[in-house]
Amino acid sequence: MRDLRSDPARPYAAHTLGRNSWSIGLAVCGMADARPSDFGRFPLAEAQIDGLCVVARRLADAYHIPLAAIRTHAEAALEDGYFGADDDELRWDIARLAPRAEPLEAREAAATGEALRARIAALR
Repeated sequence: MRDLRSDPARPYAAHTLGRNSWSIGLAVCGMADARPSDFGRFPLAEAQIDGLCVVARRLADAYHIPLAAIRTHAEAALEDGYFGADDDELRWDIARLAPRAEPLEAREAAATGEALRARIAALR
């Protein structure tokens, strides 16, 4: 790992919008064309969420990452002030784990992150 600000000319795999320094990005395949109200033809399966939590736990243990540092895209959007700013609902993941018609709210995104961290913590 390296601090990207120290040598921004070197190539890197951008995936966390300014959060690449000392970061690990995890992705789960699914949710093509999903929206908060409709998770589409390929919603995340419970087994995928379980697998995501297992991998996050193993990486956290291996690299001494505090569980509080594990964040969803939705939480990054909250921290950076762009949550809910896009009409096309980009970067809402993972703000909820089941589709619902109600608009997303910041508290829901934060609660979902807390729920995922609790699942990760329970994997000791």
